[in-house]
Amino acid sequence: MSSGEKRCWLDRSLAFASAALPFGLAVARAASSGQWREDLTAVRDLGLVAVGVGGGLSTALSQALSLLPLGSRTFRTALGSALALALASRLLYEMVRRLLLEAARPAPLPGLALLRRLRGDAAAPPLAAGAAPQGAADAAGAAPQGAVSPRLASVLAAIAVLTAALSPTWQREATVGGGAMLATCCALVTIALAAICAEQARHAGRAWIGLGALLGATFAESPPAGLAALAASYAMLLARRGLGGRSAGAPADAPVAGPPRRMLAAAAGAGALTAALLLAPLALRPLAPRAWADIGRALTAGSLAALDVASARTTALAAWSREIGVVSLLIAAAGLTLALLRPRARWLVAPFLALLALDTLLPARAAGVLSADPLTPLRSLAVAAIAVGSALGAHAAVRALLDTRVPFSRSGAALLVVFQLTLVALTSEEAGFAADRSEQTAAEVWTDQAYGSLDPKSAILVQSPAIAWRVWAARITRGERPDVLVIPIPLLDRGQVAASLLDEERKLLPLLRDFALSGEPSEFALSTLADVRPLYLELDPSWSRRLLNHLNVAGIWLEYAPQPLGASDRKLATAQSIVPIRRVLEALSVAAVPDTSTAAVLASTMRGQSNVVSLLGERVVAKSYLDRLRELAAQDPFVSGSRRAVTGIRQAFIARRPVRRR
Repeated sequence: MSSGEKRCWLDRSLAFASAALPFGLAVARAASSGQWREDLTAVRDLGLVAVGVGGGLSTALSQALSLLPLGSRTFRTALGSALALALASRLLYEMVRRLLLEAARPAPLPGLALLRRLRGDAAAPPLAAGAAPQGAADAAGAAPQGAVSPRLASVLAAIAVLTAALSPTWQREATVGGGAMLATCCALVTIALAAICAEQARHAGRAWIGLGALLGATFAESPPAGLAALAASYAMLLARRGLGGRSAGAPADAPVAGPPRRMLAAAAGAGALTAALLLAPLALRPLAPRAWADIGRALTAGSLAALDVASARTTALAAWSREIGVVSLLIAAAGLTLALLRPRARWLVAPFLALLALDTLLPARAAGVLSADPLTPLRSLAVAAIAVGSALGAHAAVRALLDTRVPFSRSGAALLVVFQLTLVALTSEEAGFAADRSEQTAAEVWTDQAYGSLDPKSAILVQSPAIAWRVWAARITRGERPDVLVIPIPLLDRGQVAASLLDEERKLLPLLRDFALSGEPSEFALSTLADVRPLYLELDPSWSRRLLNHLNVAGIWLEYAPQPLGASDRKLATAQSIVPIRRVLEALSVAAVPDTSTAAVLASTMRGQSNVVSLLGERVVAKSYLDRLRELAAQDPFVSGSRRAVTGIRQAFIARRPVRRR
């Protein structure tokens, strides 16, 4: 802390609470079983599979935490995100508290002299920057006459940190392994180290090298987070260099010279070396002894959008005004503006403004169901920036109320602090509904019914990448069903997937040749594979009627028989096929927090099965699946939009001519 004031017990207690409370809630809400949201990161971090560029730090952290004898492997990886949340909250508290103290230092503002003259206290001498106020402090902890109040700064800093750390954005990423929380923490550590470099530009050689290394590590973990950290650090350094020309005389406000070029070269070299060391394992991961290891380094989380919900991209400012309110956003805007007018606080608030500008230019999706948006770290940092602005605005308003000397000014200041405290309650309440993964076990139930109950040495033909990641994650975290051959159709042209599958099963040659030539399988290729392995698959609407005649509903999958099936064969399997779906529906209904991911996958499965049996003329069977789909829509509001469609389809079936009785 540059202010040099003595830290009191209140400050130390709030600093501990601002990190301990979010960490405790994140651990309590952490996923103890598999989740669709973290399947790709589990395959990347625990399975050491080369997936895109990123995850350099989370892979090492997940591998280290997997050695702890504490809970499941899924919980251990989520514990790393919770630890990153605690460190990010602690750093953010120090940054916000210092910014509040520097923004409260007396400094000439435009129009301030006219305002004092109108109030009649123009003759009153200004209070020195380090002078202590006279008289007892008020109930809110602020000192009269515009003096700096460390207690008020500590309280508002803790409120700002809890508002961000308990928000759905931060809690959603801190309760799963490999989320954006580690990248957010790295960006905040980089900004904190950039502040040291900005203050001692020519005498902080080690700090500059550390800053470069941190930037390289942040880029290795998440390129968008690295971009945000670089932009915020540059904004801070640029604002610090222009500080001295406006407030000469004070040592802290002296002109700051830029760093020598050799320091910048050393920092750039440290960043490049750190990023290369963390990303070097990507070249060695395809050599791991796994049949599906090399799936292509160009593959990213965007490939999971096959079943994901198309959510609109919105900025953090728009989301804050919609969920929290416009009043709080106006307070934040006023606080950021006032901090810009303060020369001592301008360089400290500059990185938060840069983060808001980046989030406005590169908005992320509101929430991903089956995948996370790569721009989620930008959203997390922007939420923190808005919380910081809200604390600045509230701090300035409280001090202005106490300086007006009007009746009930102290009560109004206390109510304003309480209003800021209500933001914590609003964000934490929503996070408890959206980010609690401790009770979400429907994904594991789906895995047991769809993957664990398959016949020995089965083969599954997967259309959606999300289901492929779910199956692979279950194999890695639980060691489940290594005998099952997983054939991911969208990934056959990635890396060495086709060659690896062919080494495991030679009868796949006709099927792989069909996909390479025409993009769809032939009846001969599927029947050849079904002769040697029980074959299960997802529906592809583009398949011909000849292929559909081989399909039979088998629980969550569609079973492909080597020969065409008749109506009697499908009727015998109808009763048994509903049992796995009913078990997943029961897991969704008993969960305290809706599992929208599993509900989306199950709804897509039931729609596909209903389409197959309806095209084959089995209207009674199709009606049973539509009834289950309506039951799912009644239990989960996520799929409630399909109720009218389900009702219309049922009416169409009823209106058709009934089946003749034999």
